[in-house]
Formats: sequence, C-alpha cells, structure tokens
Amino acid sequence: MNPKKLKLIESGMMLFSEKGYHATSIETIATEAGMSKGAFYLHFHSKKDFVMTALHLYYQEISNRIQHVQEENLTPSDSLAKQIDVVTQFIYKYKEVLTMYLRENSVMGTQTDTLIQQMKLAHFNWLQQNIQQIYGTEMAGFYPDLVIQLEGLMNGYFKWIIIDGIAIDRHYLGTYLVRRIDDMVKGMLERGEAPLVTMNHVEEWSRGVSDVTSVLTAMQAKIDTLNLTSEKAEQLHDALNMLFEAIEKDESQAPLIQGLLVHFQRIPAFVPDCHEIARQLHIDLLD
Repeated sequence: MNPKKLKLIESGMMLFSEKGYHATSIETIATEAGMSKGAFYLHFHSKKDFVMTALHLYYQEISNRIQHVQEENLTPSDSLAKQIDVVTQFIYKYKEVLTMYLRENSVMGTQTDTLIQQMKLAHFNWLQQNIQQIYGTEMAGFYPDLVIQLEGLMNGYFKWIIIDGIAIDRHYLGTYLVRRIDDMVKGMLERGEAPLVTMNHVEEWSRGVSDVTSVLTAMQAKIDTLNLTSEKAEQLHDALNMLFEAIEKDESQAPLIQGLLVHFQRIPAFVPDCHEIARQLHIDLLD
C-alpha cells in the first residue's frame, strides 16, 4: 500500500480510538499524518470510505498471518490453536482500534455493516474449515454448532482483553480453547446429542450476507488495499459505481455488467468476487 495512505490510516484509526468517529474530522486526520486535507482526498473519497479501507486492511493482515500458519507442517489441532494465538496477538496489537469499532460500529453506516457481515461469513468459513480438518465427517452435522461454540469462547475472551484490559497468555489461549472444543465433541457423542443449528440455517444466513450489493461493497473496500496506481484505483471505483447503478435497475443490464466486470477479472484478488456476482446474477463472465 502507498506509504502516505498507510500513514493516514494509522493516524486516523488512532484518533478514532481516542476521540471517536464523529469527533474526528478529515482535517484532523490529515494534520496528524503530517499532510493536507487535499492529500486525504487523493487517497479516500470520504470518511466512510477511509474506515472501510482501514477495516479491510486490518482484515487482510490477520488473514495473511493465519494463512502463514496454515502453510506450516502442523497437525490440524495444533494448527487451529496457533491460528487462534495469532488472532489473539493481533487483538493485543490493535486493541485501541478494536475498542473504537465496538463502541461506534452502529454509527458508521450501512456499507461498513455490510463489509463486517462479509468478514463474519469469511470468519465462519475459516473456523468450519479447521473444525472439519480436526474431526472429519463424523461431526459433519455439528459443524455449525461447533463453530458457534468456538466463536463464543473466542469472543468472550477477546472482549475481556479489549474492553476490560485483562492480560492473558496470548501463546496458550489457542491450545486451551481447542481442548474445550474437544471436551464438547466428546460430550455430544457420549450423550447422542442432535444438532441445534444445521447447514440449512447457515446456507440461508449466508445467502443474505452474500447478495450482490454486499460483494460490491467488499470489492469497494478492497480496491484501496491493493498496490494500484491512483489512476487504476479511480477507474475501478468508477466501474463499481456503475455496477451499483446497473443492479438497481429493473431491466436487464447483463451486457453492461459483464463489460464492467472485465476490469476486475484481470486482477487476481477480484476473480472470486466476479465469479460470485456472475453466479448470483446468472450471467457468464466474458473472456
């Protein structure tokens, strides 16, 4: 990412954590970063665009850290434990920023909410993939329940870290929580429990999260996290604005949408998004 853009994000998110989202002006962010207000608008269209880009940047950072652990030669249980530890260390590093989000996420707009929902779906898929690798098909019917239970444990400890400021062994929490899931699995099998949440529930929920508008919103935030020229980034933002307008129209806009998506198909980071949009709109992507 452009060093100036990164500096603006670091300065702005710290100011948000200290003063709050609404109490922090764009001019204040620029001044804190040692730049002009005009320089801010060279990189971001608005304060909401700024927040979305920052959230996506942080999410990309933690995703990269998790991926590095997944590439290590570890058992599935040890890998999940280490991935949780990596997330815990990330929580400690950005505790102030996360405090701001927990305090003010309800006032930052629906587009930010949509991006968070996309991240929540990716988070669910991440945990389910790990649980599947550990327990195999024997627990397939319990995947959603196990994800929910592990999420609850993780979120409980993370809130104590972020809000209440407790200090725990950030290199042991993962092992501790994976053992608790082992205990839950053992109890479910011994008692012959039936799942509470099924994959049908998950699929219904994920369809609501993954509508076309949500995918486009996530793409909008992703643009500014990539190493693109300002001209290319502006071109992609313009294409996205046209895509938003096209899907809101009642009449068929398939040819226009196909043409606009070509701009994104040439960039590997956007290929999955293009395929998801094509799937939902029942259109083919152009070569």
